[in-house]
Amino acid sequence: MGRGIEFNTKNKVDADALLENIAVQAQATQRNDMISADELLSMEFEPLEFVVDGVIATGLTLLVAAPKIGKSWMALDLAYQVARGGKAFGVIPVQPRPVLYFALEDGQRRLNARMRKLGCCKTAGLYFITKTSDIDADIDDFMKIHEKRHPLVIVDTLQKYRETKPASRSDSAYERDYAIVGGLQRRVLEAEGSLLILHHDRKAGSGDFVESVSGSNGIADSADTIITINRPRVAADAVLSVTSRDAMEGEYAVRFDDGRWVLEGGDLEAAAQAVVQARVHARNGDRANDILDFVTQHPNGVRPYEVSETLGDISPKDASKYLRRLTERGLIANTARGVYAPVA
Repeated sequence: MGRGIEFNTKNKVDADALLENIAVQAQATQRNDMISADELLSMEFEPLEFVVDGVIATGLTLLVAAPKIGKSWMALDLAYQVARGGKAFGVIPVQPRPVLYFALEDGQRRLNARMRKLGCCKTAGLYFITKTSDIDADIDDFMKIHEKRHPLVIVDTLQKYRETKPASRSDSAYERDYAIVGGLQRRVLEAEGSLLILHHDRKAGSGDFVESVSGSNGIADSADTIITINRPRVAADAVLSVTSRDAMEGEYAVRFDDGRWVLEGGDLEAAAQAVVQARVHARNGDRANDILDFVTQHPNGVRPYEVSETLGDISPKDASKYLRRLTERGLIANTARGVYAPVA
């Protein structure tokens, strides 16, 4: 029995010595960056850098939408607000940083007209390129000039950038897309910058907004953050869906107002609640929505006769039926006998 313990202990010592030797050799040859869990947990890192708090984190972000929906307007306003340290989506304060915008589908005349419509003023630190023979070199130069200032590069669109990269017959569509987008990601991360790439969505709808990204999965897989704009073509209201390795995920109500995208409600929390409320309304009839809105406006609760008196065209008995149905669906709460209030 004692020998067994001695044997196991010796094996453990030998294994530890072997692992230590492997780690030493790896570090000596710079083959990898192996680190122990204890060392990793003892490390302290600076807080994650955001271009737009809660929405666009440092790294590579895809902005995806159908053609002619307004994503170029969104990107242009973001470029302007970030360069001047203004407010993204009309409400989120951003720290100023240098911005380079590749408007590869636009000319200077159109950019000039759009900036004037957005009310842009002359702004230091904001640059545009509409034609170039080497996008990669332009990005590298811009990052080098503005290193340590966390610059932002915007590419409008990914398809225009892909056209500059020759296809290889030996590469699959996934491998090519991953190499192209992943190469851009490494370019900006090494310079502690960020990249926003505009891209079209698939023509066919998808239940998962990440799956709506056009092209192979190599595009979505290599991105740090994916933002999609879901907006009916003739409507002003839209939903901004965000998923990210680092930023918090969510869906936010936005409105396209004369060229500018504005977050509903004044902050992300209110914009997220607006999406939930809109979906609830879509499942209700008009009368149920009227009653739900009335209850929502009275945190201390209401009674059926108050609903009847306010709406005017519904009896207390019918109001009571609607209130009970909304309660059964979990949209409001029955806080006391005959009293109905918003769900906390």
